[in-house]
Amino acid sequence: MSLSTYHKNIVDYYAATENAYKDSWDLDNSLAIHYGYWDENVRTFPQSLLRMNEVMIEAANIRSSDKVLDAGCGIGGSAIFLAEKIGCNVTGISLSERQVEKARELLKVSKVEVEVKVEFEVMDYSSTSFDDASVDVVWGCESICYADNKEQFVQEAYRLLKPGGRLVVADGFVTKFENNDHPTIRNWLDGWQVNYLESPERFVQFMKSAGFKDVSYRDISRYTAHSSRRLYKYFFLANLYLLWKTITFSNKATEMQKKNIAACKHQYSGMKKGLWQYGLVVGTK
Repeated sequence: MSLSTYHKNIVDYYAATENAYKDSWDLDNSLAIHYGYWDENVRTFPQSLLRMNEVMIEAANIRSSDKVLDAGCGIGGSAIFLAEKIGCNVTGISLSERQVEKARELLKVSKVEVEVKVEFEVMDYSSTSFDDASVDVVWGCESICYADNKEQFVQEAYRLLKPGGRLVVADGFVTKFENNDHPTIRNWLDGWQVNYLESPERFVQFMKSAGFKDVSYRDISRYTAHSSRRLYKYFFLANLYLLWKTITFSNKATEMQKKNIAACKHQYSGMKKGLWQYGLVVGTK
């Protein structure tokens, strides 16, 4: 598959599944397209989505004086959260022009103070046009799994960071790299248009080889298990909806939408089987 085709598939996937995220994932309120973090501070699912942002902020020790690059920003939820809660300047980038336009619209109605600079641009986070040592934090919340080459992304993040800057990534990682070929993982990733997942060991080594110091990886699967189960339940509800559409001769779901629904079952099975885990990794330049 060519690079342009892979990027187009990712863009098309998020356009095709936007309504599904609105229906099942509190997208209109939390602006989040990621797993939630459920700990003692959380009482509701929407709170867990925002809590993931807080956990990443704490892990990277993000301050108001920092300039943050949100690598794979979606519709801008994390970037706007950072700007509202921390008061730091943020640039969000995405492959999807549709997502960037939506993020800009949401920014206009946000509570971001006028002196805080927030921008959104269409760009590949593995090959940006930004200057060397131009940001304090590179942030990747469930977006780095889509990198064409994860090591290339790590190297680009290192280039962009100032000395003392931090890379923070929250994402899925296969427990063994060969698990990418397991049918459960393959069906999950194909359904969400992801090429492959890294293992924790490989990703940490990429960071160390690039020059990152104090690299730490933490398995936070038990905090994201609630979201995994929610997706599993959504698989059954969505299939009932598809059956109803068939009975009533409504517009049929596309193959991409069907695979997206099936992926909700496979991600749960894969986590239960120990084929993948949800990890939080941080390193300093």
